[in-house]
Amino acid sequence: MRAALVIAAKDLRQRLRDRTAIVVAVIAPFGLAAIFSMLLGGTDDPISFTYAYADADGSEITAGLREGGLAALEEAGIATVVEADSPDAARDLVDDGEADAALIVPSGFGAALVAGQGADLEIVGSTDAGFATQVLGAVAEGFVAEVEAVRLSVATAAEALAEPPSPERFAELAERAAATSSPIRVEPVAVDVRQMSSTTFYAASMAIFFLFFTAQFGVLSLLAERRVGTLPRLAAAPIPSWSIVLGKAIGSFVLGIVAMAVLVTASSFLLGAEWGNPFGVALLVLGAVLSAMGITALIATLARTEEQAGGWNSIVAVTMGILGGTFFDLGQGPEALAILSRITPHAWFLEGLDILSAPSAGPAELAVPVAFLVGIGLVTGAIGLARARSLVVRR
Repeated sequence: MRAALVIAAKDLRQRLRDRTAIVVAVIAPFGLAAIFSMLLGGTDDPISFTYAYADADGSEITAGLREGGLAALEEAGIATVVEADSPDAARDLVDDGEADAALIVPSGFGAALVAGQGADLEIVGSTDAGFATQVLGAVAEGFVAEVEAVRLSVATAAEALAEPPSPERFAELAERAAATSSPIRVEPVAVDVRQMSSTTFYAASMAIFFLFFTAQFGVLSLLAERRVGTLPRLAAAPIPSWSIVLGKAIGSFVLGIVAMAVLVTASSFLLGAEWGNPFGVALLVLGAVLSAMGITALIATLARTEEQAGGWNSIVAVTMGILGGTFFDLGQGPEALAILSRITPHAWFLEGLDILSAPSAGPAELAVPVAFLVGIGLVTGAIGLARARSLVVRR
């Protein structure tokens, strides 16, 4: 065992001296995660719009628009409504950039609705605030739909009367129709959302993607020892052949664990990633490192040269990264692609982090993802290490 530790320490020193491991294991994945988070991650800041509102009609009908939909946006913290003295003043607020959009009620709007005539609401939006304009448009459409429902209700009730109702009766019917509650009610229900934030996703996906390049250093160093002629000397030393293979594996394991730990810590403090329960994250990281070591060991031992092994590992790492969903959401693709992703450690690692994103999630809920990660590592690793040991014995 002491010989294996000495070999592992020697490999780690070599990798730290040429800076290759630092770049591949930490700098590259963290840099790409930061770039993707800034370009594609969006923002976690709450939505907030500023609307100008000008009511040139001043009727009771239009008062419902201000006290209904617009007031609801203010109560939800989505928008701030600025009262404008006139339609021109509302348009000026939008032109000057002081409001994202303006809702203008023309004079005679309420009377036109009562008379059953056409009436228009005017929405003025800034060219840089398309979404804000759409939200304001949805509020206006909802108000119009509600007014139309009241009008139809009153018209239906009036048809059922034996004689035409008086204006007072019309007003009473309209008031009763407006006060009638909808038979359908939608209520929000608090649930645990199992989906990590975009920042966490990019940090995790880049970490697991580059882990496959980090984990290959151990077995590649074994091929490098054979190329430079030091492998026969190690094999001739008074140490068992398995200690050589074990030393290479320990070096890869330590490098992978340290790299993942650094990425988790750095992305949490510098990028604001939220990985979840620390013990659960540790289990996922351990499983990911084992699976990456096993797959890269198996692939590398099938190659004849160090360059060939590196090329094959790169092809497999990129292919599995794409299939595993490290670059895009697999839910947007065909179902067959989602099923195929289950053979990759990347998909199980990201699924485990999705589980941990729920506030009440803990390590106990990670049994399936961790089992698959460890299982992939043990099966492929056993074959790869056996081939690596036979390589040492032959030499």
